[in-house]
This record gives sequence, structure tokens and C-alpha cells, in this order.
Amino acid sequence: MRLGRGRIRAGLAFCAVIGLVAAPAATTGLAAAQLNVRAFSAGLGYEYLSRTVVWDGDTDASRLQASLVTARADFEFDNGIVFSLSAGLAPTDVAALTFNTLPIGLQYDGAPLTGFAFGAEAFAPIHQYSNFEISGTGRFVYSFGMEKTWPLEDFAVEGEAKGSLSWLEAAIGGRVSYLSFERIIPYLEISVRWLHAGFEMTETLGDLGGTETKRVDDLGFGVALGADADLTHRLGVKVKAGLVPYSGGVDGLVTVGLLYKF
Repeated sequence: MRLGRGRIRAGLAFCAVIGLVAAPAATTGLAAAQLNVRAFSAGLGYEYLSRTVVWDGDTDASRLQASLVTARADFEFDNGIVFSLSAGLAPTDVAALTFNTLPIGLQYDGAPLTGFAFGAEAFAPIHQYSNFEISGTGRFVYSFGMEKTWPLEDFAVEGEAKGSLSWLEAAIGGRVSYLSFERIIPYLEISVRWLHAGFEMTETLGDLGGTETKRVDDLGFGVALGADADLTHRLGVKVKAGLVPYSGGVDGLVTVGLLYKF
């Protein structure tokens, strides 16, 4: 699948996200020597996201839905910055996506396509006032789709179609946390979220063959409520649920993580 330009933009977006999140800490005059890891946590995470988008060449909107199941590691530094890495699987589904430029037009409306997902997040405190803390947040996740093959039936010659779906999302925003509770930190988060996706379909039918790629770039705004809670002095849980409005409705996002602190 050819996503070269998308990957370049993804790299630039990731650098911008991490840079903007880390900037407040840099402006406080913290020396590099102070960036010592004071806590390390590892565990499992689940995330669901949906985005209603209009693919290039289409006029009607369709929904992209992904469920990420990942292993996650969190690194917490002395100055409160938290950097996270994750990797796992991301089954992704799109409904009724039509490929019209192939020798025989196809419409994809099958089971979710599996992809490998890799992600990074950053969290940086900016200012604390009384029991409230304002922080910057950034996130990047990339799902590289695995190719799937379907037979083309009811034709005089043998044929098949191969498809793969890859996508990436970058988000940056702010968070207001309430610090009065002893073992739980609830928060409100507002973010700007950029989604890039590409679905490549290749068709072979006898001597005929062709490839068509559907792409989409979408910018949205999200608002979410979440909480970080300590179940024990070692075991913690992270939960977040939010909405991403679009013209005519809202999409959703859900994140759940269970982490063990070493």
C-alpha cells in the first residue's frame, strides 16, 4: 500500500505533537539531568474509536471504526511528564466502501481488517492552581494493515481481490485535572484530532487487473472525560470516554488501561 506522503506527514505531526506537549516543561528551566524516570508501569490497554468521514472521490459519508488491543508501557519522570509507548493489534472496519475504477467494480462490506498498531503518548503538567492542574497532552497511533484476499466467483475465469487498510491518528490538546481525591484523578480533556487513512484494493480477473486506493484526511475536535485511579499501591487503571462531533452527528472514543507499577 502506498502511503509514503502520509507517513511523512505522520512523522512531522508526531514531532509537532511531542514538541508542543514537552514545550511547557522546557520553559520552566528544567535541566536535562532532572529528567529521571521515577516510575515505570506496564500493562494492557483497549481503545475504541469511530470517525465519520468522506473518502476521496465519494459524496456520501461512511464510518471508520477501530478496536485497538495493545501492550503498554508508561515512563513517569521526576517533573511529572509521562511518556507512553504501545503496540498491538487493531481490527478496523469501514462500511460499504466502493471501488469503481477496477476492471470489475467492487464494494467492500466485509469483516474488519486486521492491522498492527504502534503508538506513543505524552503528558506534561503546565500549571497548578489550588486543586486543579492544567496539562498538555499529545498522542500518535499508526495501524499498518495486513493484506486480505477474497475470491471473485461466478466468472468464466479465475479471479481474486486483495485489500489492505492502514490509518494513523495524531491528537494534541489540553487537560484539566482535579487533584483533591486521594486515589483517583478525574479530568476533562479537549483535543484536536487528525486522521489519515488509505484503503488499497487490487483486482485480478483473468488477463484483467487493476489497483485503486481510497484515501481520506479528516480534522476533528474531541472532548472527553477520564480518570486515573490507583486500585492498590502497584495496580492502576486508566479510563476515558469522549465524543468527536461532526456535521450531522457525533462519533465516540473509549480507552481503558490496566497497569502494574514496578
